[in-house]
Amino acid sequence: MFPDHDVFDAPNLQDTVFAGSRTAVLYHDDFIRHLTGNHPESPERLVVMRKALQEHPVNKSIEWIEPRLCDVADIQRCHADAHIETIRLASERAAEEGGRTIWLDPDTAVSPGSYQAALRAVGACCQGVDMVLREGFQSVWCLVRPPGHHATRNRAMGFCLFNNAACAAEYARAVHKLERVMIVDYDLHHGNGTQDIFYSDAGVLYTSIHQSYHYPGTGHIDEIGEGAGAGYTVNFPVLAGSGDGEFALYMREVVAPIAWQFKPQLLVVSVGFDAHISDHLGFLQVSSEEYGKIVNLLRAVASHFNIGIVYTLEGGYSLRAQAESVVHSLVASTNNHFDAGDLPMPYRPSQGALAALDRLRKVLKGYWDL
Repeated sequence: MFPDHDVFDAPNLQDTVFAGSRTAVLYHDDFIRHLTGNHPESPERLVVMRKALQEHPVNKSIEWIEPRLCDVADIQRCHADAHIETIRLASERAAEEGGRTIWLDPDTAVSPGSYQAALRAVGACCQGVDMVLREGFQSVWCLVRPPGHHATRNRAMGFCLFNNAACAAEYARAVHKLERVMIVDYDLHHGNGTQDIFYSDAGVLYTSIHQSYHYPGTGHIDEIGEGAGAGYTVNFPVLAGSGDGEFALYMREVVAPIAWQFKPQLLVVSVGFDAHISDHLGFLQVSSEEYGKIVNLLRAVASHFNIGIVYTLEGGYSLRAQAESVVHSLVASTNNHFDAGDLPMPYRPSQGALAALDRLRKVLKGYWDL
């Protein structure tokens, strides 16, 4: 069923004592001032996650830090000036008109506090890069709103204003002079904006698992990048009803072996809890526990290369599921040791997912050995 090689054959990886477990959560009340009205992407998402973490014993192992506002230059690396002005002016207009919500499209809202929240969301992710590269943090979790991975260079969409993960990757390259950044996206929806920004770029490897035939309709297996970036976009769409087995298959048989070959200097992770079985905006069935196992695998990869991880929040709209999933994720982020049982195992993945993996291997032949 699986390839002959084991992606965890690296020396002593199964018995790794993680290189460091110093973990921070970046949060600011600006993020709940991005108001969206009666909308699934609501401030309550962060409220419940923050409360769950603070009431759990894992909170003793977390450093809570207020993130900075970004410089506009940190956004300009990924977004056109006209796009940035659109968000700024819409937020100003919302304030001038008595605090009403302005809709950029049927899904994407701007309120008086949105531009400031978006600046701080990008700032958090860039600050997270500094923290893992300069300050000894192994994992930095950016609990931010608005989310980002649908935002393209020129357009806000899908609840997203600026592309937080993309801005972090470009900041790492511009400020810290990194040559290889890997972005892993496990939101239920494909991160079309992140893919768009780096589609012709070999310096940022973007890989995503997402529900196929769902919003925004991108992320097909044969979308692998173009020009110099050919092979550096890796999509693994899965069918409705997919869950732990399919996500484990993706992490072990796609993410890990490509990371071994790409040798990233930084991991940026777009975290979506909307793939959870309880989430009402999609049809995937990932458990709360599986999110912790995914983090364990990412930590194993990062420890192998002695690099850090910056996580940024994307989707997730079941409040209970988000609270459970973020706790499992942070518990995994702060553990100092793991064994094989902590890693995601592809237990009975669907035939559709196995067929998708086979097709992906063929599409990426010549780029990556899967």
